[in-house]
Amino acid sequence: MISTLLLLILIFLIFYITERRRFFNAVVLGLVGLFILGIILSHPVFLPNEQGIVSKMGIVVILGSFPSIMFILSIATFFNSKVLLEKEGRKVRNLLLAVFGLSFFIMMIWYVFVIFMNIENDLWHILFFYGFLVFGYTMFLYTSIMAYATLYHFTPIFYEPNYIIVLGSGLIGDKVPPLLASRLDEAVKQFQKYDERPYIIVSGGQGSDEKVSEAYAMKKYIVDEHQIPSQKVFMEDQSTNTEQNMAFSKEIMDKHAQGKKYRSLFVTNNFHVFRASIYAKKVKLDAQGVGSKTAFYYVPNAFTREFIGLLEMYKWIHVTVFLFITLFIGLILRAYV
Repeated sequence: MISTLLLLILIFLIFYITERRRFFNAVVLGLVGLFILGIILSHPVFLPNEQGIVSKMGIVVILGSFPSIMFILSIATFFNSKVLLEKEGRKVRNLLLAVFGLSFFIMMIWYVFVIFMNIENDLWHILFFYGFLVFGYTMFLYTSIMAYATLYHFTPIFYEPNYIIVLGSGLIGDKVPPLLASRLDEAVKQFQKYDERPYIIVSGGQGSDEKVSEAYAMKKYIVDEHQIPSQKVFMEDQSTNTEQNMAFSKEIMDKHAQGKKYRSLFVTNNFHVFRASIYAKKVKLDAQGVGSKTAFYYVPNAFTREFIGLLEMYKWIHVTVFLFITLFIGLILRAYV
């Protein structure tokens, strides 16, 4: 098992060094974590002795850890959702984390019902196993992406960019809200870090509920609040999503660079950096991401939306895995029920 773990770590390092902006990197990192967990659980305290008896500590950890973790996570997600609703308003999107919390609670109750109530009906055990596999696969992806997104966010950029792209995130009328302001403030920090040599590209079109384009309001904010010279700020005001932010900004840079090689970085909120980097790679943009600070209470729900967005990007892979799990459980049902 140790040799397999070392091989996975080597594979991860190769993929990470050659290209950080891969979804597959997160999966490999998750597998590394699973193997480390497997090594921990292979400790003698968790294994049967010569008489086939597991120690009391092993039984407590093995049987008690799952419902305990589910209970703690459900309470934490419900509490975070309550805070989010109070601060950000009663919107459906702010209930997303609460849905995850409800799934934790249901899995906890189902686990206790099946394991501790001595249910002898094979159908209940098989259905629980099915739910556990689907739930486990989802949580494996969630924790893997969260760990990798954190690693990506804190990995420093070792090159000097010629352009700094700031991704839009919506306006309130014609005003820049705090979330978008944090991105713009971070972009200015990056601009000053490189002695004001790069150009800044503010990227974002005009929504149906916005009085001006996001790019216009963003440029106005940078020029008025930070006294950045107007000629150092380009506007990209046609995009309506992250992929278009990257693609249309690339067109501006290609035109401005006039055939010369250039490098860029993009700025967005910390919870959005990893998914945005995948879009940058998709449009063949040579750019890494920098994340701006976000209020802590806002991050869990926002990252959960990012997670769902990543699932949608690779939906056919996940649908295939789900179908394989369903087929596997179907075979078990046919054999035992």
